[in-house]
Amino acid sequence: MDAIVAKILFQNLLKRFKQTEDGDYQLAGVVTTEEMAALRFALDTLSGASSVAAALSPQAAPVSPDASGNAQTVKVGAAAAVGAGLADAPVSDTAVEDADVAVAEAVEETPEAVPREAPILDLSVLSLVSPPGNARVCLDFGTAMSKASLVEDDAGSGFEDVTVLDLGVPGDQEEISQSMLISSVYIDNGGFIWFGKAAVDRSVIEAADGSRQRLDNIKRRLSEDGLNEKVGEVFNPIAGEVQIVYDDVVLAYLTFLTWAMSKCLDKLGFPRNVVRRFAMPCLPADKSRETAHRLRLLLGEAQVLVDTFGDRLTQGLHLAEFVDALAELRRKGVKAYPFVGEDITEPLGVAGSLLKPTSRMDSMVMVVDVGAGTSDLSLYRIVVDPERGKNSSLEADGAAIGITEAGNFLDRLLVRFIMKKAGIEPENPDRVRIQRKLELTIRDHKETLFNEGFVTIALPEIDDVMIELEEYRSLDQVKSFGISLKKTMQEILEKVDDSWTDWIVADPGRYLTVVLTGGGANLPMVRELAEGEMTVRGKKIRLVPSLAFPKWLNDDYPELEHDYPRIAVSLGGARRRLIERGGAATIAGGGVKTTPTLGGYYQKGS
Repeated sequence: MDAIVAKILFQNLLKRFKQTEDGDYQLAGVVTTEEMAALRFALDTLSGASSVAAALSPQAAPVSPDASGNAQTVKVGAAAAVGAGLADAPVSDTAVEDADVAVAEAVEETPEAVPREAPILDLSVLSLVSPPGNARVCLDFGTAMSKASLVEDDAGSGFEDVTVLDLGVPGDQEEISQSMLISSVYIDNGGFIWFGKAAVDRSVIEAADGSRQRLDNIKRRLSEDGLNEKVGEVFNPIAGEVQIVYDDVVLAYLTFLTWAMSKCLDKLGFPRNVVRRFAMPCLPADKSRETAHRLRLLLGEAQVLVDTFGDRLTQGLHLAEFVDALAELRRKGVKAYPFVGEDITEPLGVAGSLLKPTSRMDSMVMVVDVGAGTSDLSLYRIVVDPERGKNSSLEADGAAIGITEAGNFLDRLLVRFIMKKAGIEPENPDRVRIQRKLELTIRDHKETLFNEGFVTIALPEIDDVMIELEEYRSLDQVKSFGISLKKTMQEILEKVDDSWTDWIVADPGRYLTVVLTGGGANLPMVRELAEGEMTVRGKKIRLVPSLAFPKWLNDDYPELEHDYPRIAVSLGGARRRLIERGGAATIAGGGVKTTPTLGGYYQKGS
């Protein structure tokens, strides 16, 4: 165990102590194996054990993992002899203080670079037998959290077995979410890459002074330009020795996501090459095709890198090793990975989660998926009549739109508002450093603000700042967030064929069902999108919120209710063909007048 891990475990352990009325402290629950290891680590440190002293020494250097995959630490130079003698020496006050400082400051030490060796790639996934044709996964690479679902079909009964993969279990973040992975990457001062919760934990300790930053919003690079931009030193402290571009960072995280997915699939008895679809934000046509092509290749490369590095992805993989393996893989020129399937838009995945093919449904549905990086909207006409064998559900042509007003937009506004209330002026020499510190924890602050109605921010450099929800919501920029979403809904209804809105107003009992999903689904300004009415070309359209949890899922998978807003995309995306991608269809009477061309999503079938 290294000092950083020990410190993280100590922090978690201390948070669990509760003060009693008499002033003592009480620990609820059990002490985990990892926490016990951290306690033993501290005891060894304070006892002057040579192995711990060696691990904490500024002269320590990482070497390649041993055969078991566990990292090793060795002493270099004459300091090794000094370290070896510590075990038998009495522990002085100075030694104890030095050990304590070493634990606290170990994160500031930069190990020597790992020797560059030619990587040996594992390409065996390309020669595996074909995976089962009745099962598929859908990966939802999110800006804040990533998800994956598996659906297995029973050809005889037509029943679908839905499994939301427990990515949080191999990702070691069950206390945050069992079904989701934090979409973060952090390169520590020694050049080692960390993912998910480990990235967050290490960055909070190592980058607490604001000198470093964590890569939190890497998905946005897919929808913006900049995939080929070099990652600067604030994110990559060894940029002078090992350079990467943002495209490499996206691949690195997709490798971690694929690793967690593969762990879950293996536990369920599915092969590594199970077919996987992947969700994307709504992008303009050319950008969408370009991004889908890029993601298809990256997800294939990710599986090869998972097979090559295995569990070392969670133990700290040196950036140089990753870069060398990637270069070797691309030298081999592999361009096709048959296990990577279709792309879907995020609203299309949500819409696919609404339907049960054995239940009648006749609706016009607007999906509003509010994520951290983008908000994605689209319009669907859903007609399912199992008695007549009818399923003409489809997406309106050109209705899918993505905008950047999303969770990160609110995060940035909250950071600026906190700094303004704290009196941090633009000319303040510590402004950038304070802003970076806030950015490391701003999502937690925002969640507290919306859940509790207020949040207090305490930083050493500023007086405590209290933000109340109503004053934050009264900001013009925050108001514009909801207004922009509403305008996008209006834009979609204005641009589709008249027959879509005519169908709604033809019967007083009809309305537009608004489905709210994504991490921002429960924000007050988002919930308001499903209320009242809209006027489109002089026609009043009544808005009605959908059930927060589809009835068929409530009947068959009630345990998914809590996570549904965030897992809807991956769940619907992994199902059989239920909804056809946008086509030039019109609505006449109760159904579709012209049948659209299948847009590449879902396999044909009932």
